[in-house]
Amino acid sequence: MPKQPNQNSQYDPSKTDAKKVRQQNAQSAMQQPMNEEFASETDVNQVRQQNAQSAMNMQSASAPSSMNEEFASETDVNEVRKQIQQAEANKKNASSNNANRNKGSY
Repeated sequence: MPKQPNQNSQYDPSKTDAKKVRQQNAQSAMQQPMNEEFASETDVNQVRQQNAQSAMNMQSASAPSSMNEEFASETDVNEVRKQIQQAEANKKNASSNNANRNKGSY
């Protein structure tokens, strides 16, 4: 079956009036150039200030803060080590008790 030609002349490039398109483009450019539109909406100094503030925040976030020091000073490392050792001992006792119980069940 032969392909039907596109019935919609709006999308057919051969039916485009180049002269009319050029006229529309020129008229659009006369109203407000695109680069001026965006430049007039942007406050360059405000953007620079925001960038500087962001850079300062990034630097302070990577530096040790008093909050980190507060938590470190409240933690007793030796107490934590004792708790870990006790937990390990409890696990060993529990596993050896289970092994002894299972020996008699076979």
